[in-house]
Amino acid sequence: MHCQHTRRRVSPACRIGPSSARRDPRPYPRAVRTTLIAAACLSGIAGCDGPAGGTDEVAPPVPRADGTEVVRNRLESRRADTWSIGTALRVGDADGAAAFGRVADVAPRAAGGMWVLDGQSRLVSGFDEAGELVVRFGGEGDGPGELRNARSVFETGAGRVAVAGPFPPMLHWFEADGAYVQSLHVKESLDASGNPLPPRFASWSVTRSGRVFVDLFALPSLGGGERVRHDVTGFDTGEPGAARRDTVLSWTVDAIPSDPSARLPIVPPVPKWTTGPGDLVWWTPGSPYEIRAYDGTGKLVRAISLDRAAVPVNRAVREAIAEGLRASATAGAGDGGIVENALSRAEWPDELPHVADVWVSFPDGTVFSAPYRTESFQPGTPMMLDVFEADGRYSGTLTLPARFSPRRFAEGFVYGVESDELDLEYAVRYPVRPTRGGVTP
Repeated sequence: MHCQHTRRRVSPACRIGPSSARRDPRPYPRAVRTTLIAAACLSGIAGCDGPAGGTDEVAPPVPRADGTEVVRNRLESRRADTWSIGTALRVGDADGAAAFGRVADVAPRAAGGMWVLDGQSRLVSGFDEAGELVVRFGGEGDGPGELRNARSVFETGAGRVAVAGPFPPMLHWFEADGAYVQSLHVKESLDASGNPLPPRFASWSVTRSGRVFVDLFALPSLGGGERVRHDVTGFDTGEPGAARRDTVLSWTVDAIPSDPSARLPIVPPVPKWTTGPGDLVWWTPGSPYEIRAYDGTGKLVRAISLDRAAVPVNRAVREAIAEGLRASATAGAGDGGIVENALSRAEWPDELPHVADVWVSFPDGTVFSAPYRTESFQPGTPMMLDVFEADGRYSGTLTLPARFSPRRFAEGFVYGVESDELDLEYAVRYPVRPTRGGVTP
């Protein structure tokens, strides 16, 4: 492919240049790799129970008496559809305007192109359809418009940009031109006796309508106890602690045992959540293969299942997981001694969990889920996703490029982070589309 460069612009099919960031090119860097390192560092989770909701019916979609649609899918009856990847818009540079220390998040930009959040410099950069930098704001600090521990970026339909951090739980609002608006802090709350609760971490999602969802949880090492409780709440405006908040769903998980001699569960089911059109909150327990949608009041409105079999954990899988932990520690994501200690205490499951992560595309509502596979722990292996139509029916599979980790799906594109053979990072956007009978519509 021939790439044409001008002085400050680049063909969307061409990279701007190598990035200065380094990355462990594992196929599930956000779901699998993070989970493994969390377990090795004794700050992960070991098992889960989730919100009530079932998939008892057999014909998709089946409305139940309470209005919930239950969609049960069978692999052998699926259509022969796959999804394909198109030409990328890729941004990255060794130095200059497109240099990233570490790409924390990539999101769609309403004016075209994408937002890139640098987790090292804490800068938010807006790139247009040609890959040219058009706006930049943020930067590390505690002052107005500065960011601390920023992990995710979103743009609402009203043209405001939200940048969120996990600890302390903070949400910063900017105009699309980078002008600072305000910051919201999730205030420490009290228990029923008036005592302060342990410090909490947060994961965030901001929808196109501007509704904010936050999952708050406390780690056992900070006084969270033997069980870790997650509460996903939604609010519209104002301080999260003061504005009207609706609890959408809650679940608890077992904490990693604090006893240094206790057995340590490896690759336990990890619940994941995201948001989709209509301000629905989508949630999966990790196992069994279920994906559930809840409305803003916490009512279950849809439950999707797939009869994909779980992968048995044999010797080859155990060795692949162990090598993945060691490689991540070598890359600087964890301490080698802690990893070896975790492996010496390993309690291996009989089979891998079913689902590693889930995403929902805006505005069409297509659901993408990442099933665990034998290849999940092999470096450079392309990630395969299951795809479900907006009504929950199974559509087929999408295989992403090797070394690519998705962050968002929106308007026919997938946004994410990609590393090259030198483990340098790029912010990338790929078009995705269904291919029916070998023909792309």
